[in-house]
Amino acid sequence: MNAETRRRGNWWYCFITWLVREVIYRATGGLRIQGLEHIPHDGPAIIVANHMSYLDPPALGVPPRRWVRAMAKEELFKGPLGWLLHSIGTHPVRRGSSDTDSIKWFIEQMKQNSLVLMFPEGTRGDGETMGEFQSGVFMLSRRANAPIIPAGIRGTEIMWPRGSKKFRRHRITIVYTAPIAPEDIPRDKVQACRMLAERIADATELAG
Repeated sequence: MNAETRRRGNWWYCFITWLVREVIYRATGGLRIQGLEHIPHDGPAIIVANHMSYLDPPALGVPPRRWVRAMAKEELFKGPLGWLLHSIGTHPVRRGSSDTDSIKWFIEQMKQNSLVLMFPEGTRGDGETMGEFQSGVFMLSRRANAPIIPAGIRGTEIMWPRGSKKFRRHRITIVYTAPIAPEDIPRDKVQACRMLAERIADATELAG
């Protein structure tokens, strides 16, 4: 991405985040944020969070004063929504495959010192329990030498629950917590997933 494209993208992204922020505040009656100090002002980093609603990505992407990149299932990249997702730098993911393109995209984002949002569950949960974690985020963190920032979000599962077409007015709360350095990630995948799940669960409880 050249400087001109990045400049235009930042302008557009700032407009979109402002618009989303206004919509969220008006639709929910509030957006409560804790722990923004844990998000670095620059350098590569990965935000990981629980996932309960289609509202999670925009809600988590609004508070940081940085461009938050994300991945989304390729089925969403259709029509106006697909154009919007592409315009803010969202990358389509083919679920159920190794998708080497997504890995290459992620590494390129880390080289550009980007802040990337990921959901280790891989899909939306029921709002009560977290699904099984995928361990790929740990490999990516080590490879890019990027810290992982566990976050918890509550309220979106009530405002727009999975499987529902109706919105309910409800406040959203987000808690970002202290980063996990790549060297502090257990080498054992089971232990690493357990540690991250506990960190996200703690953040979600604080947000509750």
